[in-house]
Amino acid sequence: MKTKTRSATKAKKSSGISTDLLLVGLDLGTNTTCIQASKQGGSKSETLELIPSIVGYTTEGILPGVIPGDANTLFGDMALKYKLHLNLVQPLKDGVIEDMDAARDFLKHLKELLNVSPDAEVRAVIGMPANADAESHENIRLAVTGVFDKVILIPEPFLAALGSREERNLLKADYVDPVCNSLFVDIGAGSTDVCLVQGYYPSAEDQISFNFAGDSVDQQIQEAILARYPDSQISMSKCRDIKEKHSYVKGAQNTILAPVMIGGKIKKLEVADAVGQACDTLLEKVFEAVRKLIVKADPDSIPDLLQNIIITGGGSMIKGLDKALQDMLTDEGFEGCKVRCVGKNYKTRVSDGAMKAAYQAKERQWQTLLR
Repeated sequence: MKTKTRSATKAKKSSGISTDLLLVGLDLGTNTTCIQASKQGGSKSETLELIPSIVGYTTEGILPGVIPGDANTLFGDMALKYKLHLNLVQPLKDGVIEDMDAARDFLKHLKELLNVSPDAEVRAVIGMPANADAESHENIRLAVTGVFDKVILIPEPFLAALGSREERNLLKADYVDPVCNSLFVDIGAGSTDVCLVQGYYPSAEDQISFNFAGDSVDQQIQEAILARYPDSQISMSKCRDIKEKHSYVKGAQNTILAPVMIGGKIKKLEVADAVGQACDTLLEKVFEAVRKLIVKADPDSIPDLLQNIIITGGGSMIKGLDKALQDMLTDEGFEGCKVRCVGKNYKTRVSDGAMKAAYQAKERQWQTLLR
């Protein structure tokens, strides 16, 4: 299966998926959305798309031929490419709908990427933040009405656990199934969610969320660099690039020279302290949340739970984060800890779980949406 990062006004025409019933696994992310699809009875996804969660609407006065096909709306990478001529709108914030019109336009675009026949029935399993309230659930249902025919909304940490399950190891005595007993740390752009998964859909009580995550790390890096190099006028976007290339924790690096444009010239700035201090702040907050949830868990479940602490989201790419968290928990007295980062596959972990859930779903679990 080939992963594609796409987004234009419409998907390229192909033979499409010929089926009466299409199953979809959807992870609607604040920054990136992942959608998978397969016909019923399939054993794996036939379509996998990664799309930046952004919609761009053309501004007034744009000359003909500037926007491809003179389209009024662009999505994802194409919207970012032509951002100078667009009003960019993020449909989601912290994993829930922020702008209903943009969300509906974005969801229609996602369905176009699947290139299915108009009369096909499309059913989607969609990930939701574990602490999403009733209004957030209803907004998703409203947004997907007319796009999908039936849906199931499932908390994202459970889907991440399902996507992390290794079926080949389920019968091994020493394998701790993440669906049965795990603790997930999802470090996204706007928030960090730490959640217990113990064989049932987690509720808000099983989760600790805080608004210090990727965007906050970017902001701290920017503030530190500007304090040291006030003339650099470094942008938040550049700080994000620096973080994604050089992030680390616990003094793992002494020197990081980042090329930055200053006054039309490229200069290399020393940014190791800025990056390290911001990432260490995130680590401390993650440690406190993980510690609180471990203590809250059933005492008999804790030995296995400690072996299944999984870090996902963009933050799982921070170098040394898993080892640093494991060492801090061990120093705190939690013996036998095993912390691991999902790493580069984090963007598909929830949608992987959503596809598994779609395959396993009973007919009574699907919620019908009126067209």
